[in-house]
Amino acid sequence: MDIKIVKDITKLMTDNDLVEVEVESDGLKLKLKRSVATITTMVAAPAPVAVAAPAPVAAAPVVVKDEFADCKPVISPIPGTVYLKPNPDAANFTSVGAPVDESKVVCLIEAMKVFNEIKPDAGIKGTIKKVCVSDGQPVEYGTVLFLVG
Repeated sequence: MDIKIVKDITKLMTDNDLVEVEVESDGLKLKLKRSVATITTMVAAPAPVAVAAPAPVAAAPVVVKDEFADCKPVISPIPGTVYLKPNPDAANFTSVGAPVDESKVVCLIEAMKVFNEIKPDAGIKGTIKKVCVSDGQPVEYGTVLFLVG
């Protein structure tokens, strides 16, 4: 699992005041629990790994501009296989920079031989800032598919 994905999930946890997130993909299980001072990461591999969050520094805060900080996630409502286009020869439903709202189909998720159209939740309007999944990728419930800003 890419460390950037873990950082993105941790950022989403912090931004949305989530205490616990569990993701399972390709036989790898990632469970993040957050408290005020620590983040615990357990991986279903040889042994659980605990990672302590860095201790707060008493120096002046450093402001880092995250280009996705103001984005709203389009989240998978079901587990399955994500398809970014209606068929192999067609163009993607959407791409970075494309406008999107709750009426626009952004991808399909195949679950039990049924193709489900995925649209952003009500209130999510703007442009696609990031595509977080690839075509044909298996996803779980709660997987971030797109970031809309």
